[in-house]
Amino acid sequence: MMRIRFFQASSAVAILAAAVLAPAASSQADVAMPNPPEFPDSNPLLPDQDLLGKFLFWEEQMSHDNTVSCGTCHIHEAGGSDPRATATINPGADNVFGTDDDIRGSAGVHRIDHATNQLVFSGSFGTDVQVTGRKSPSMINAVYFEDIFWDGRATQAYTDPQTGLVELPYLGALESQAAGPPVSDVEMGSVGRTWDHITAKLVTAKPGALATDLPPEMEDFRAAYPTYPAMFAAVYGDPAITSKRITFAIANYERTLIADESPLDDFLKGNTPDMGPFQAGFTLFGGAANCTSCHTLPFTMDSDYHNIGVRPESEDIGRMGFTGNPADIGKFKTPMVRNAALRVPLFHNGQANTVADVVEFYDRGGDFNVGNQDPQIVPLGLTAQQKADLVALIEDGMTDPRLANNVFPFTRPTLRSELPPLNVEYGVASLDSQGGTAGIYANGPANRGNANFVIGLRDARPNKPATLVFSFGADPNGTLFPDPRFPVPVNLGIGAIFLKAPTATTADGLASFNLGIPNDSILAGFEFYAQWFIADPGSNPPGGIYGTKGLAVTIL
Repeated sequence: MMRIRFFQASSAVAILAAAVLAPAASSQADVAMPNPPEFPDSNPLLPDQDLLGKFLFWEEQMSHDNTVSCGTCHIHEAGGSDPRATATINPGADNVFGTDDDIRGSAGVHRIDHATNQLVFSGSFGTDVQVTGRKSPSMINAVYFEDIFWDGRATQAYTDPQTGLVELPYLGALESQAAGPPVSDVEMGSVGRTWDHITAKLVTAKPGALATDLPPEMEDFRAAYPTYPAMFAAVYGDPAITSKRITFAIANYERTLIADESPLDDFLKGNTPDMGPFQAGFTLFGGAANCTSCHTLPFTMDSDYHNIGVRPESEDIGRMGFTGNPADIGKFKTPMVRNAALRVPLFHNGQANTVADVVEFYDRGGDFNVGNQDPQIVPLGLTAQQKADLVALIEDGMTDPRLANNVFPFTRPTLRSELPPLNVEYGVASLDSQGGTAGIYANGPANRGNANFVIGLRDARPNKPATLVFSFGADPNGTLFPDPRFPVPVNLGIGAIFLKAPTATTADGLASFNLGIPNDSILAGFEFYAQWFIADPGSNPPGGIYGTKGLAVTIL
């Protein structure tokens, strides 16, 4: 069991760490991070497998609605975490936004029923995009963890989700992790989505179709193998696309993401005699600040779980939710300190805005010193200078500059979701009989070949007739389309209504229309316009019908 042998060395590393804290360099190289890391016997790194995994990792078409990739929540220059977390909020245990237990998580997808492709009301998020209940951990250097996720539920034993067979009895935590988000109806999937749906979708999806600024290695690989079946054949010998092959490729791509060129690494590799300007903070790290009790060198983590008192245990039971063991309540996996400055906000709930906030947290001995808190979390009594020295060490002495600068292997494409939206609302919505308005939305980009493109209606009066109207041109005044009761076609002067889709709102005031976009090159750059109208006596303006804003859509 290769991974177990590897981590049996952790006790020895802890002993060596004390020696490393001294200026003597005789054993420094002994505690440098292994690079390359170990690969599972049943998933050795194949030629070009990392490039296939890189495409899949950054592929927004892996999600149900083409809006989220693995990389969306794991950005290199954000230390492998989610830079959006400063503004994407989960309401926490009380399901109320704006309270102390709010969590800075990762924005995922609208809640969609896969069978009908219809929007589903989603609790406190309503019809908005859902947000995860914990901040996304980093995938950088994640190969060195025994288990993955804050609670460790992605274990070394990897089970193929399509066959149910245990394909990796050990060393498979990265494969286990990669199998989850694509079918999560919060993160990338939809209610009822399976891996069969994902593999079928990739057969016809153009690799990286939504991304721009592909790095040269990705451009060259796609030029040689322009389809996913061709890519899979190049790596695995035949074009079959399976969950096992997908997760194996993503995991082995992640195994190449080793950040080991920080000043700390220069010292551990024996390239420098000490930590130079960061020596004071480094001495504190293993001394008075007691950081190495959990953040063991060289990895700056101990592959264990601790309750450090960030929030009350009742808000998130942590590892106990996976193990069922009351002794694990409130415990979370020790993250690496490496590259923490890029991952802000920090902690599992994103509560710490800066590295300095984390240092202050530990200096005061945590915030909720009750229950199952680790006994090592005690007030430290550090001076202002000592705190500044620790911050300097973590921010500059433990950060690999290749991450922030997207230097290979940390090159990446620009995602469609990072660019200005192609679906733009315009005009003015009219009022319903209660003085409210309804909203129109599109669930993702209208790219050619997107069979799941939906134009939806939300916040409308429940159980009312509704009609979605399409036009080649927008009203030049930026207001409503003509009344949908008019016969088709209606002359707008700049286009014509070409489709009216009658339906009815649900009890939650929702309606959806699935407009599959044909995979035809002639549609590239084509624009169309849409607007919902809902029957409701007493609406304003009078006439028994009110409308949403218009939606301008550009096809990719």
